[in-house]
Amino acid sequence: MSELAEKRSFLRLLGSMFVAAPTAFLTTKATQNAELFKKEETAYQRVMRTGTLRCGYTPYSIGFMKDPNTGAVSGIYYDIVTRLAQNLSLKMELVEEVGWGEQIEGLNAKRYDLICSPTSLNSGRARSADFSIPLYYSPVHIWAKKGRADLPSTIKAFDNPQIKISTLDGEQTSVFAKQFFPQAQQVSLPQSVPFSDLVMQVTTGKADIVFAEPLAVHEFMQTNPDSLQQLTPTEQPLLVVPNVILLPRGEYEFKELIDNGLREMFNSHLIDTSIDKYETVPNSYVRETARR
Repeated sequence: MSELAEKRSFLRLLGSMFVAAPTAFLTTKATQNAELFKKEETAYQRVMRTGTLRCGYTPYSIGFMKDPNTGAVSGIYYDIVTRLAQNLSLKMELVEEVGWGEQIEGLNAKRYDLICSPTSLNSGRARSADFSIPLYYSPVHIWAKKGRADLPSTIKAFDNPQIKISTLDGEQTSVFAKQFFPQAQQVSLPQSVPFSDLVMQVTTGKADIVFAEPLAVHEFMQTNPDSLQQLTPTEQPLLVVPNVILLPRGEYEFKELIDNGLREMFNSHLIDTSIDKYETVPNSYVRETARR
């Protein structure tokens, strides 16, 4: 091969390298950018794709009841979420029963899309989850063992180191204890125990007082008659707690879907109708519509 031919061949090779290098660089960069901007499916997108609201749930009072023999479920929340799903042209599926302490863990792991049983709004849960608009409100009172004459005569006097309060670890009862009676002792139980265990600590003398809504205490006293006394006046509960639907943190589109569906149900009185259906003790709950 002549010297001129060799130069031409070298120049052609050099030119092809200059063309290929930018092309390879751009292809690699495009792939990297695609991976960088590839987003995980949101809760809203998943629900719209599957047409299903997947529910976790924790049985509690008339809010969500489960028959231990048949497995049949009913209650205020069950009726509301079932109708909510229907109105949104979705299917409601109960996928997992969980304890109080497992609710947020399951949401974060995407095992279900929402908690379809009563949940109260509090700051502890707000760190890791979001909430729907309130469905209704629960008045919370202070209860003690019937016949206790040695307890303080005023509510403020319960804030002292001699008082023992029955609470659940990391749950709203422990939040209330810290908020209202920070000097009192907490006799804590794990969140996996039933509500009756929380109250039994008072009736058996392990604790002096417990925080609870009247309807839950009424149900407890059906099998433990005349065992508790209410210390706070009926018209002046310790506080009034919003009952909400627990939602995954940061899923704005999904929260708007649920909230707007609930607003429509409020306007057509379907939520109040569900409460009326199950409220065995009149005025156990405060309606959202009554607060507007």
